[in-house]
Order: sequence, then C-alpha cells, then structure tokens
Amino acid sequence: MKRLILLVVMNLVWVRGNAQKIYSTPVYLGLDVVKGIPSYVFPDKYFIRNTMIIEPYVRFNTQKPRRSILIGAGYASGYSKADTSRQISNQKFSGVYFKVGFEKKNIRMPMSIGIGPILSIAGFKANYQFKGPTFGDYKATFRDNKNLAIGAEGYMTYDLPLSEKFSLRFLGRAVVAARTGGTISPDYYPGIGYTRDLQKFLFSGGFTTQLFFRCK
Repeated sequence: MKRLILLVVMNLVWVRGNAQKIYSTPVYLGLDVVKGIPSYVFPDKYFIRNTMIIEPYVRFNTQKPRRSILIGAGYASGYSKADTSRQISNQKFSGVYFKVGFEKKNIRMPMSIGIGPILSIAGFKANYQFKGPTFGDYKATFRDNKNLAIGAEGYMTYDLPLSEKFSLRFLGRAVVAARTGGTISPDYYPGIGYTRDLQKFLFSGGFTTQLFFRCK
C-alpha cells in the first residue's frame, strides 16, 4: 500500500511539473469500480477470492488533437480460487503496479483505443500438498517474493457521460508481459490478471468499468 501511495504522489508531481509541456485541460481523476468486487460476491466461483484491488487514474488531453494520456497505479491483495485437485490448492498474492496509456479518440463516437507499458511487482505465498498413501500427505509452505513483470497493455474504451462532471468508462483490455524471475506459476498476477499455468511469459485480458471525475 505504501508503494501505491508513493507511485500516485510521484505521478502527480511529475504531471504538475510538466503541465505546460504535455497537456491541456480538462483533467480527469478516475477509479476502477469493478475489479475485486466479484471476488467477494462469488468467492467460490470467481478465479480470485476476497481480493482488495485499488486502482486510481489520472487522464488528460495532450496538445495534439484527439490524443490523451492515462496514468494509473494499483494495489492488489487476495487469494486465488481453491482447487484441491492440484498440489498447490490456492495462492495468496499481493503487489503494486504502474501503467501508462497513450490514447487516440474516435472522431465520431465516444470511444478510444490505447496502448502503453505496464510494470508490476508482486509476491506469492502458497502451500504444497503431496499425496502420501503410506505415511500420509506431506504439506509445506513456500514464498516467492519480489517478482517483477514488465509488459504492454492494449485496450479499447467507451465513455458514457453521467453528468457535467462524472462519466463511466467501459474498458476491454489485453496484456502481455515477461517475468524477470520467480519460481511459482502465478494463478493471478497483480496488474496483469488471470495467469494460471503460465510461468515466464504472461498473457491475460478482461473487461472492467471506471468512474471518472472532471476536475477542470
């Protein structure tokens, strides 16, 4: 959580210091309002359980027509879905991530496409269970900390105005990333998504909804 706060503060300081060079008004502050909620509503069916995900955004137009920049940071902490048929029935994960999106707006519809880099630092904890028909099952706990994944995220959005100040953004995304280390195959990688049975190269995608507030 401390890393997330630090990332957000650094982003705001950088944007403020370079304001006249990179952007024009309006400026939007956003928050993801969907991620994590299904893990509490459907804990036995969703691919993650009891997972807290906080993902704030800053979005602003650039000096170029129909171009904007989206800066986001996030924190995720929770559990993957339990599967007793596997040696590792489930995993506990936590991590922080940072991403930037360079967007281009559609001239006729309130839609945008974007692409940009993503960086995620995560840690995992899990229990191994080996079947022992003679002397009973053997269980062991292990940790896999300081995992770093670097990649790119592409996405498409649709913006729905709610009022003069508020709007909803519906977003579909696809992510590809590579891990620089780690020994466990993560069921869920913070910032990237569902990655079960993937080791070094991670692929994921999904849909979400964000709420934005127009500052000025």
